[in-house]
Amino acid sequence: MVGIKKPEVERRRDIIRAAKAVALRGGVESVTVRTVAAEAGLSIGLVYFYYDSKEGLLHALLTRLLETTLDGPPPGFGNNQRPEDALNAMMAEELEGLQTQRGEVDLIFQFYFARHADEFRGPINAALDEYAARMEPVAARVSEAAGLEPEALRSVLASLIYGAAMDVVRRPEEFSAARLLGVVAGLAGIVAHR
Repeated sequence: MVGIKKPEVERRRDIIRAAKAVALRGGVESVTVRTVAAEAGLSIGLVYFYYDSKEGLLHALLTRLLETTLDGPPPGFGNNQRPEDALNAMMAEELEGLQTQRGEVDLIFQFYFARHADEFRGPINAALDEYAARMEPVAARVSEAAGLEPEALRSVLASLIYGAAMDVVRRPEEFSAARLLGVVAGLAGIVAHR
């Protein structure tokens, strides 16, 4: 089972893509060098060449999940909008994204709650802190306009998204980004008229 020769970056990407596919089907615990090699159509030895252990493979998978799932709003997001409109747009993007990234969110929860190791929780906590920090500029603008404490508002917004993430994993058929956005819009309206 020898694949065609590819550049290292591309081969690593293929292996992580295969690890993600295995994890999405069977959970994080189903990811082994053997299952990933089979998914990628590669030899076990080649997977070990790029990732020296199952743990190394899992770390690489988690890193990729965090990069693509917890990206948050880009710098300058909503600068051309009124603060409450920027808040609504940011929350819409984040909450609607949960539905399309449900599997990835579930895998992050699995890493956090099932693996229990600080080696996995540490990077997740750091990524969540960075994610929340990316919301800070919008939260600061809304807070300034409404006389609120920016850190408290950012914490409330992050908590709403984290709770919604749990909800989309736990009850996907009942999850409604639109309903949550209605609440956010209502809160933004209250804040705007304070």
